[in-house]
Amino acid sequence: MALSIARSSAPRGRWIPWLFVAGFGVIIAVNATLIVFAARTFSGLVVENPYQKGLEYNAEKAQIDRQGRLGWQYLVVAAPQTAHAGAMDIELHWTDAARAPLDNLVISGHLERPVENLPPLQVAFTAVGGGRYRSTVVLPERGAWDLYVTAARGSDSFEAAERLIMP
Repeated sequence: MALSIARSSAPRGRWIPWLFVAGFGVIIAVNATLIVFAARTFSGLVVENPYQKGLEYNAEKAQIDRQGRLGWQYLVVAAPQTAHAGAMDIELHWTDAARAPLDNLVISGHLERPVENLPPLQVAFTAVGGGRYRSTVVLPERGAWDLYVTAARGSDSFEAAERLIMP
């Protein structure tokens, strides 16, 4: 008895090329979707007016370099007053590169609240002598405050910033 194997007239594996076409179609569709989402979400712009920000950065860097050449140093001593609630005594100690006290400085400053959008509080410093300058400020809120100070003598100026905590 002879065995006969029936063969179909269509060649085997005719669907394999269509499988590759479908796979590439899925890849193209996914990539197109990702491109559309990427183009719609992030423009690539990190800051507004980048040219102006660059100029401001260069001016700030030049100021930091000038301050470094001056060699001035400062120390901030801040303590809440016990006699008056909400009041804080702030004392600045200024020295030059040789650690000699810096007198005859014109100091201006203000306090800003880093957490809330309160208007800045101007701080007036009085020279005490020996490179020390003192001020008393009544703060409307307890917590963190940023002190921004500019000290000037003649054409020399120094800008400083410190975080103060009112317990």
